[in-house]
Amino acid sequence: MDRFDLPTFHVDSPETLAEALPHWFAANLLAVDIECSLTGFHHCVLALLQVATHDRAWLVDPLAIPELMTPALQAMAEVPWIVHDFSGDGIVFKRIYGVVPPSVLDTMLLARTLGYPQPGLKTMARLKLGVEIPKEEQDSNWMHRPLRPAQISYAARDAALLLPLLRTLAQEAEAKRDDPEVGPRLAQLPGEMQRTVARIRSYRPPLDHPVVEKVRHMGLGEAAVERARKLTHLRHLWGNQGDVAAVMELGNRWILARLEHPPRSREQLERCIPNPRFRRHRLDALWEVFDTN
Repeated sequence: MDRFDLPTFHVDSPETLAEALPHWFAANLLAVDIECSLTGFHHCVLALLQVATHDRAWLVDPLAIPELMTPALQAMAEVPWIVHDFSGDGIVFKRIYGVVPPSVLDTMLLARTLGYPQPGLKTMARLKLGVEIPKEEQDSNWMHRPLRPAQISYAARDAALLLPLLRTLAQEAEAKRDDPEVGPRLAQLPGEMQRTVARIRSYRPPLDHPVVEKVRHMGLGEAAVERARKLTHLRHLWGNQGDVAAVMELGNRWILARLEHPPRSREQLERCIPNPRFRRHRLDALWEVFDTN
């Protein structure tokens, strides 16, 4: 694993961004990965941007330089990107910053084209690079600062693995180019990647959360629909502030149950929230959603 621990630089100021840009422009390919808040790609905040070349990695902190993220991404888009599963990450770039790079190769799509049924990065790193990626940090709180050393190591390695993974997959693709099953799929891969980018470019955020739509279809009334909007808004707001408990406690089932059987008192709502810390900090705001007085 140590061979994938590249020298890592932090980009959290205009000066450190200016130092990184020449290296990115000089690269032929940029490996790009992201970590977000835990509210899903329709609503999340970008918490960390990881960029790697063959010999170094950068951790870009969008929370420290929010006004520079759009021009930084526009500059990065001048260089082809290597990503793993761009279908979600691309929507994050498009929704928040309005940037979709014109040249992207998705190693997950390439792995699937080669016939791997479970082409996630953890699986492919183990199969093709002999590396076990510890995923304990995947769903950690990326909004909290400072990041822990384990988070920094995990994030940098995820980006650093992409170029070696691409090399091994490209070698396999070359060897299988004449395979009667794999060959035709490889020939269709550029078109599939172009269609993925086109879908991301045309992305529009959903008008309502699926829970809100479900409440509407359940016929619980407009008051319940409005409460669903408020509850999902609070979940996104608190989750994007780094409150992981908000995402865990205010799940879809919890919201639907509270809307089908609304609590009639603050005490009754309190009994529905098992996490004592979350209950202590968020009960008042939640009760405002249900209080009819």
